[in-house]
Amino acid sequence: MKKILVLLLLSQFAFAQKKSGAGAELKQPKLVVGIVVDQMRHDYIYRYWTKYGNGGFKKLINEGYFFRNAHYNYVPTYTGPGHASIYTGTSPATHGIISNDWFNKETGQMIYCTDDKAVTPVGTQSKAGLMSPKNMLVTTIGDELKLATGQHAKVFGISLKDRSSILPAGHSANAAFWFDGSIGKFISSSHYVNELPAWLNEFNNRQLAREYLLKGWNTLYPLNTYDESIADKNNYEKAPNKKDTAIFPYEYSRQLAANDYEILKSTPHGNTITKDLAIACLKAENLGKGKYTDMLCVSFSSTDYVGHYYGPRSVEVEDVYLRLDKDLEELLNTLDETVGKENYMIFLTADHGACDVPAHLKDLKIPGGYINEEELSKMLKAYCQSVFGDSLILKMVNQQVFLNESKLAALKLDKTQVEHKLADYLLGIKGVAEAYPSDVLRYESFTDNSFKYLIQKGYNHVRSGNVAFSYNPAWMEYMSKGTTHGASYSYDTHVPVIFYGAGIPKGSSVKKVNVVDIAPTVSMMLHMSFPNGTTGKPLEDLFSK
Repeated sequence: MKKILVLLLLSQFAFAQKKSGAGAELKQPKLVVGIVVDQMRHDYIYRYWTKYGNGGFKKLINEGYFFRNAHYNYVPTYTGPGHASIYTGTSPATHGIISNDWFNKETGQMIYCTDDKAVTPVGTQSKAGLMSPKNMLVTTIGDELKLATGQHAKVFGISLKDRSSILPAGHSANAAFWFDGSIGKFISSSHYVNELPAWLNEFNNRQLAREYLLKGWNTLYPLNTYDESIADKNNYEKAPNKKDTAIFPYEYSRQLAANDYEILKSTPHGNTITKDLAIACLKAENLGKGKYTDMLCVSFSSTDYVGHYYGPRSVEVEDVYLRLDKDLEELLNTLDETVGKENYMIFLTADHGACDVPAHLKDLKIPGGYINEEELSKMLKAYCQSVFGDSLILKMVNQQVFLNESKLAALKLDKTQVEHKLADYLLGIKGVAEAYPSDVLRYESFTDNSFKYLIQKGYNHVRSGNVAFSYNPAWMEYMSKGTTHGASYSYDTHVPVIFYGAGIPKGSSVKKVNVVDIAPTVSMMLHMSFPNGTTGKPLEDLFSK
């Protein structure tokens, strides 16, 4: 009787496990593809929707899951912090990439986010190869995937920009590859490899950069059909080359004659060659074909270069997205053919958005304006000189003020008092919206619906400055033509987040989510540890079924 009772209890326990999924087979994709579109505002999905084909953005949204209200939860919204936050699941306060470059308090010099003088360039002799992820303080999805599989998983990062391939790939990736415009080839550093793989040398030898630039750049469709944009000829754009007028068509004979391929980044061809390399890597490395899940991190950077020069309402930006849509379609088709749709999962997002050109807004009687960073710095130094008897300021950068704390001590000035007075002074300057001394950002707690919270999440206690401030909406430190990003407002924080592929339900949500939620979501799908600095939460909508 006891034996029968035990067997009955065991069978009930087994049934409960099966029903709950606790004893179910752990299914996960064979390949994760992370796609970041640099400077992609959320509204680009809708603005160009009718012109997108059915195999790119539309396919990802119609057959995947679209988080329509995804935001960054910190400032400044730049490329380096954006890519780091996507793949680490946390903000600059934790991962340490507080900007693309920042003032190093120890050396008194500016430091670039992926600078590493200790490595050796691979594939080039230029300084473009002196890069690694050493300044990032935490692990990425790829790092955790390598750890979870005993280093068997393959992880690669690919982009035109070094920071956009290195920071996503992480510390222990097989390799990160980026474009050296001085030679027109993709390179790496000794942090990852001692020499370029044979397949990449073969790819570089095809001289695709030259081939694409020989084509020039004209609109994909007749110019008069670009109704979603302002007139091609206007007063709000600036071409990458000062000798060029910012109107179609563009040709690059001067750059080619000088063997200068840097201009490629500012054309849609930069996205296309990135797609070409991603496909070459996918095939040569047999990604998604082994026993363990692999990861490919791809960042399309030309959208950012084009956006900066021409602004978000330009024909150039519209055209670069219509062409990117076709590049995405080719990438998706290749994944279907080589890996199989049931074996890979994609997430697509952006590292930040972009502001409308303030000059354009002002002509439309919409508030906006410009700040001269050099003049503002002079004003702050003059204020300190008059109030404290010394200029005190070492550097003003990334909307942060760095004080000479040695002088503060020598002059027996109270650091907290100086910071608070500086913050109060900043608030009296036209265009400045908020200013916070370091003790406020260190010790006070703010809700995630406030701009104070965003500044705090972007503030690293060791690396950041003494006072952090922000500008009014549509105000920026920039030239009068083109645009930039970095603000705490929705035009910079609101980006698309789309999941597609194996195990992803179809649907959409307008619930507010954070971009830092991507990494823990992917980690849950791969049944592994979150990146070790993660503060985001898994996106529950993707696990409801």
